[in-house]
Amino acid sequence: MGMPDITISGEKLFGLFGFDITNTFLLSLIIEILIFAVFYFVFKNRKFIPSRLQNFAEWILESIFNFIDSITRDRKKTKEIFPIAATLFILILFCNYVELLPGLGVFHFLRAPTSDLNLTLGLALFSIIFINILSLKRLGFFTYSKRFLNFKNPILFFVGILEGISEITKCFSLAFRLFGNIFAGEVLLIISSFLIAYFVPLPFLALEIIVGFIQALIFSSLVVIFYTSATEHSQQQKVANSRSQDLGEK
Repeated sequence: MGMPDITISGEKLFGLFGFDITNTFLLSLIIEILIFAVFYFVFKNRKFIPSRLQNFAEWILESIFNFIDSITRDRKKTKEIFPIAATLFILILFCNYVELLPGLGVFHFLRAPTSDLNLTLGLALFSIIFINILSLKRLGFFTYSKRFLNFKNPILFFVGILEGISEITKCFSLAFRLFGNIFAGEVLLIISSFLIAYFVPLPFLALEIIVGFIQALIFSSLVVIFYTSATEHSQQQKVANSRSQDLGEK
């Protein structure tokens, strides 16, 4: 058996209604359904005295919530961004860990979904759009729009353009950071397993366990940080404008 082909996008498995269904897309869909099913059945009939599985699931969510709260330092913001940040962390973590399954690079189906640039770009784009919608909802259209469109003077107008460009760069930064680390780790595991299939890949597997967790944590943390930064920036601008108006009236 020769060395498997390594590409930055998933491999087509079949077509459906004119769309190409790739191995990474199908596997990510299966992971999403499994995660939803587990949490649904765990919390469907919650008990006052929780079972071990319920206790473990609650511990995971509580740990993520407390971690996000330590970043935002604002309970209201934490509650707003928690659903998307927690979902991203859990989804990305499980997608990353697919590369640890035996048969990676041998079976056509097995490939970490986050080693597909299309998926990471999709996650990043969705995250940035969601952050902006959430910030817009929290601060209001006129307050939040001044972050990008401020015609008071040329400097603020130029800063607004830079803010808009930064949203695009954030998207690419999130996508390529996650993709690059997982893709590189997957390639390393495939090559090491292909050359020496037994004990040599074990240290790399242990390393990828750590990398997979860290990358999921970084992605979700940056989403929280971007949201916190966006709302704080606009709030400070709103306060400064109100103060300048008060001084003008005096």
